Amino acid sequence: MFAYNSGAMSFFNRFSFLTKTRTVRLVVPPEFNRNSPNVVSLMTPEDSGVWLLDRMRQQVGFENYSDTKLLDFGCGVRFSQALINTNFSIGQYVGVDVCRPMIKFLQKNVRNNRFSYHFVDAYHPNYNPGGSPLTHESRLPLTQTDFNLVCLFSVITHQSPEDSAIIFSLLRRHVRSDGHLFFTCFLDDSISEYEDRSADQNRGRCFYNSGFLTELVQTTGWRLIAKAPPNGPLIGDSFVFAAQ
Repeated sequence: MFAYNSGAMSFFNRFSFLTKTRTVRLVVPPEFNRNSPNVVSLMTPEDSGVWLLDRMRQQVGFENYSDTKLLDFGCGVRFSQALINTNFSIGQYVGVDVCRPMIKFLQKNVRNNRFSYHFVDAYHPNYNPGGSPLTHESRLPLTQTDFNLVCLFSVITHQSPEDSAIIFSLLRRHVRSDGHLFFTCFLDDSISEYEDRSADQNRGRCFYNSGFLTELVQTTGWRLIAKAPPNGPLIGDSFVFAAQ
């Protein structure tokens, strides 16, 4: 007759729990890695991702991310690698991007209920030429409206003022009343408003006058909190705005 062994059963129960809750390391195909070659040569995506998350945390004024609901617009894969592969503590992470194959990869390979990913079919001449142009009637594929923080890393660097204004307005709908916006950009106050400095004029490298950009953001439901100079090659100029 089988003898019940509470110690053995307790061990197997714990083992089963750990197996079910353990987060599998995220290994990303090279075609989805869009990090700057200068950054890649310095550190891993995990290291640069953690550095950027900590830099954003300091600028926004958070103690940590353990209770933060973060919406990452133009998410790429770096923050997912950093958060998952270093067991970084975060309340919720939602990534949105115009790259359908990458979003499908993340949806299939990230099995953690704190993480979710959504494809947005927005037109961009470089990154989604077959998409639909953004308008003020555009909507994100999200119903959630209680994010503490929304971020855009290397997104406004590739947007016209018209699309930037729509994006900032879209994101405001999904952030709580005491939420924050963080984004990076290229600034040049020798220009009056905006310049696309890409050779093909395809929004490959977009520069803004800082005053013009600040006013543009503030017309979409945000108020300026702070801005910081670049720390190359990891991060460009950056802004923090609060919801209003």
